[in-house]
Amino acid sequence: MSKEKPQKLGEIQLAEACRKGDKRAQARLYETYGKQMMTVCIRYARDTDEAQDLFQDGFIKVFRKIGMYDGKGPLGAWIRRTIANNALDYLRKHKREMQQVASYKEAYMHEQDDVIHPFNEEVKMPDRDRLMELISKMPHGYRTVFSMYAVEEYSHKEIAEALGITESTSKTQYRKAKGYLRKLITNELKEATGG
Repeated sequence: MSKEKPQKLGEIQLAEACRKGDKRAQARLYETYGKQMMTVCIRYARDTDEAQDLFQDGFIKVFRKIGMYDGKGPLGAWIRRTIANNALDYLRKHKREMQQVASYKEAYMHEQDDVIHPFNEEVKMPDRDRLMELISKMPHGYRTVFSMYAVEEYSHKEIAEALGITESTSKTQYRKAKGYLRKLITNELKEATGG
């Protein structure tokens, strides 16, 4: 028997206990995945207060929908998708900056955007924690599209449908987000090397 099956079985049992309202199981799930899910919320929120609201609402949805987890994939991935979908629902209802995203000119309408990685060989990749800090400095519209595409692995079509924009706007936003992030990293490297 492989080592993955007992873990998967443990995830199914944890989800089932949460579905039945077991407070200890719910606390364990929250402690196990909470920090990781807060990071997801920060990527979609405008500020810390909004991220905390998304986090709390997201976990309420997780506990309400935990019976839908079928064990076919990692429990953490299912929770992350539920939290991300909750954040997207919030963004749809509160279109503050998404209206700005939709109003961008679609200058590069037919341009292909098949490069997923936001960096090239010339730019040194920061560690994961520093990368998350830099992503949090991006303008909200850039950060949302970048997070959905590069981190959550939504397609541009899915992003367009979720945010009420066109696919080409999503691609343009993603391209601009990569450029913005590349500039932040390059500036940081220049400061570090005294250049």
